[in-house]
Amino acid sequence: MTIKNQLGYSLVELLVSLVIGLIIMGGIYLSATSQERNMNIEDRVGEVQANLRSGLYILERDLRSAGYDPTCASPPCLGFTNATSTSFSFRRRNPTTNAIETITYGLYDSQGDGDMDLGRNVNGSGNQPVILNVDAVDFVYFDNTGTRLATPLTPANLNNIQIVEITLVAHSEIPDPNFTSSQTFQNLQGETVFIPSSSDHFRRRSIRTRVLCRNSF
Repeated sequence: MTIKNQLGYSLVELLVSLVIGLIIMGGIYLSATSQERNMNIEDRVGEVQANLRSGLYILERDLRSAGYDPTCASPPCLGFTNATSTSFSFRRRNPTTNAIETITYGLYDSQGDGDMDLGRNVNGSGNQPVILNVDAVDFVYFDNTGTRLATPLTPANLNNIQIVEITLVAHSEIPDPNFTSSQTFQNLQGETVFIPSSSDHFRRRSIRTRVLCRNSF
């Protein structure tokens, strides 16, 4: 009878196989971890962008109705009642009820967490958050000739507002410990509106636009 050679793997071969397997598993783990981190980053950035865009839509819609009433003989007249670089108020006629209402936009802390939010206030009824986690708001005003109006606007200049330039900067809800921001945010005039701290780990996005305030009344 012939006895076949039934020798198995040597210890060295087993160790080599084990090391190769660990390297492959490590590569798979690192790849999966990297993909998960990238997805988390995209989610955070996407949330900031959605936050800015949805809030800007409301802000633009309101501003487009911020015309003034040139035939007003007695108060309350329609138009801007206050305008600074970070807030404004105006009277308009509600497109649904036709009632005169005062709308105010400005920064406040809606959640008491130390992060500022852009609020919308109608007739002094209390702020409602429009954009959360706001780092900077910048409003620049122009008349119908494109001349910039100095802020805060004097009462005599409020009815001259025809264009409002908006710059908004917001950050993610959760910081990213592996990220350090070095970007300087500017408005459309090239002026710096926000510089993140060197130890800041929040991801940010900004949005800038110009809105024509039509005279609808």
